[in-house]
This record gives sequence, C-alpha cells and structure tokens, in this order.
Amino acid sequence: MSDRKRDERVSVILNLLAQHREIKVRTLPELLRVSGATVRRDLAAMEAEGLVHRSYGKITAARRGSELPVSLRHSQNAEAKRRIGALASSLIPGRPLTVALGGGSTVGCVARSLSGRSGLTVVTNGLDTATSLVTRQQVHVVVTGGSVRSLSNDLVGKAAEKALRSYRFDFAVVGVDGLSLDGGLTRHSVKGAEIDRIMLEQAEHRIVVADSSKMGRSHRAKIADLSAVHTVVTDSHANAAMVALLRRMGVRTTLVLMPPQTPARRPGTPR
Repeated sequence: MSDRKRDERVSVILNLLAQHREIKVRTLPELLRVSGATVRRDLAAMEAEGLVHRSYGKITAARRGSELPVSLRHSQNAEAKRRIGALASSLIPGRPLTVALGGGSTVGCVARSLSGRSGLTVVTNGLDTATSLVTRQQVHVVVTGGSVRSLSNDLVGKAAEKALRSYRFDFAVVGVDGLSLDGGLTRHSVKGAEIDRIMLEQAEHRIVVADSSKMGRSHRAKIADLSAVHTVVTDSHANAAMVALLRRMGVRTTLVLMPPQTPARRPGTPR
C-alpha cells in the first residue's frame, strides 16, 4: 500500500479522534476498508510517531491540537484546499509581479495553480512550495536560506528573515494554523509565525488562505492581527459568525463552494 494511502487512513483516524474521545480498534477495518493487519500496522506507526495512545482495544489522541507532520496535512480537507488554492491564485493578476508564498499544504495548492504563469518571481521559504512551482519551469523561484523545520518542511531562522526583508512584494500569500478574533492569525511554531509576519509586512497586498477547520482556532505563536490582511480565502463550511466578523472589519472574505457536510458516524454504531 502506498505511503499516500496510509497518510489518508491516518488522516481519517485523526479526524475521528477530533470528534470522539476514543475509538474501538475493532471498528476501524470496516471504516477504513482495509484488513485488521493493516490497521494494526498503521496504529503501531502512529503510536511511534506520538499521534495516538493504544490500550485495551481502544485508541485515544496523544496530542490534541498539536502540529501534525506536513505529509499528513496534505490529505486533510484536500478538496477544499485545492479549490482555495485555485481561487487565491486567480486574485493575483497575470502580469510581471513579485510574490511571497509561505509553506504549508494550502499554500502549496496556490503554488500549483501559479506554476504555469510566466512573468512571476516567487520568493518562498517553503521547500514543498518551491517544488510545486518549478514543475512547469515558468515561474522564477527564489528560495530563502535558513534552517529546515522537519514538521513543516519550511526554512526558518535569521537567514530566511534577512532574505525576505530584502524584498518588497506585490502580493504575499500565507497559510495559518488558526484564525480567531482574540488570537488573530496564529501558528504552532514561533519561528514559522515570524516568517509569515515578515512576508505580510513586506507586501502591498496580503492574502491568507485557510480551510474552514482553521477558523475560530488559536495557537501559541501570533503572526498578526486580523486587520493586518486584506483578503481571506476559505471554504463554505467556515463558521458563519467568523466570516461575518471579518467582513465587518473590512477584510475581503471569499468562500469557495463545497458540498454539504454529512455528519460523521460514531465508530461502533450501526449504519
């Protein structure tokens, strides 16, 4: 089974644990449509990575609200992120521009949508973002220096900060781990938040991309206040009160349309 399929299964398990305090292991083969042996291998790997605890035929989340490795984040809310990326890229005019792009799975979708553009210079600290941009060899890509954060595959630190401060950007596009009234725009990582803050400060037009799961959440590292951005692109499952608040503040908030959500079935309950 491919690593991608495993990551998708892990993402499903983590999403279930976000809704239910614990899950019976015996329910997972049917839910995931794999064998019991495959489930046991997945859970052993997840426990080794510090994602779950296993005991007496049940699993619980080991670190609720903590940052997940970027390989797992790619498979969470993937369709919403793809649509957000396509819409956000359409907000960047088709003329020669200098654009800052952060890292993360949602900004990666923006990068893929921009990869065929000519005349763009993109400066990024995201190694995955850079890889997405060079596939079609149209965009001029500049990667900052710095130290790699293994959880995010992004470059951080003084070298990255210095490189970004040497530019003025027409547009900056960053992702967030949380967006709330009290916390503003937040990240799990203090060093990652500092990079995003500099990108926004150096840009004339500032765009935040965030799927609906980020709305209303707050984490320890603040990037900026909500008023620091011009545009937020999210999806139609976003909290309506949060969207209304952003619009009242004068932040242009655009929602990509998603199919209605179906309530998750509690593991172990009859169909």
